[in-house]
Amino acid sequence: MFALGFDVAKDHHDVALTNKSGQLKQRWQIANTSKAISELLTTIHLAHPKLTVGCEATGSYQQALLQICLKFGIPCRLLNPLTTKQYTKSTIRGRKTDRDDALSIARLVLRGEGNLVSAASLSPARNYVRLATKVQQHIHALRLEQKYLSELTGTPAEDGFSLSIVALEQLTADLRRQATRHIDPAIYQLLTSLVGIGPAIAVSLSAEIGDIHRFLGPKQLVAYAGLDPRVRQSGTVLNRNTRLTKRGSAELRHSLFLAANIARQHDPQLKAYYQKKRAEGRTYTEATVATARKVCYRVFAVLNRGTPYVKSA
Repeated sequence: MFALGFDVAKDHHDVALTNKSGQLKQRWQIANTSKAISELLTTIHLAHPKLTVGCEATGSYQQALLQICLKFGIPCRLLNPLTTKQYTKSTIRGRKTDRDDALSIARLVLRGEGNLVSAASLSPARNYVRLATKVQQHIHALRLEQKYLSELTGTPAEDGFSLSIVALEQLTADLRRQATRHIDPAIYQLLTSLVGIGPAIAVSLSAEIGDIHRFLGPKQLVAYAGLDPRVRQSGTVLNRNTRLTKRGSAELRHSLFLAANIARQHDPQLKAYYQKKRAEGRTYTEATVATARKVCYRVFAVLNRGTPYVKSA
């Protein structure tokens, strides 16, 4: 087996090839273009049929590489940048350059780190949803600025603001419609069977979660959403607090929080659980986050077994 590590960037990729022992065999630096990536992968794959590619998740810069790997049928693993960072720190010299990162990624791929890329994981739904959320944040910022200027001048600040907000709201709606087109209708129906999850949240959850079977259990899905609490242990002392790791999908975490806030008002079990947490002295946010973890468990259950949620009597 050979591993090919890509340190991706906007204009170029640093690439390192290792054998199954992790020994560096060759390096390249290529342009971040489909042509350059295709030519390199074709050459290396012919020489080493048992090849696995790896790269970090870095926004959109790796998309061309992932698409070409799927097209050529080459296994590709997508790594969390934190994994590479921790691996680099663990080395003796702790050197960090683009060339070194490419080699580290290749060696991490040999260890089976990262998630295998599939056609489902490259669905554009996630990009549409995340862009819609960013646009919504801009709308909120504009409204705050509009309010601030109105209070500052004593007159309503309407010129330009209203037109911009209407246009951005239309863009948000269009983006969410596009995302819905790329969502599996069966997954959508399963999610909307849960209390607290409506059409918009269902689309966001489906886009962010992708293939549910890549998670070993609900705890892994909770961790992916960054809803797991931080834990500090030394010897026999175990410290837990209500601060979240927030390592994972912010969009997924936000969607689950919204779903929990709705569900606690309409689902008897979740309402009782939320009120129990408040009675223990938890704040609104802490109690809602705890409820969001419960919702996350339900989401995993319905998607994993493929049957709608049924309210208990």
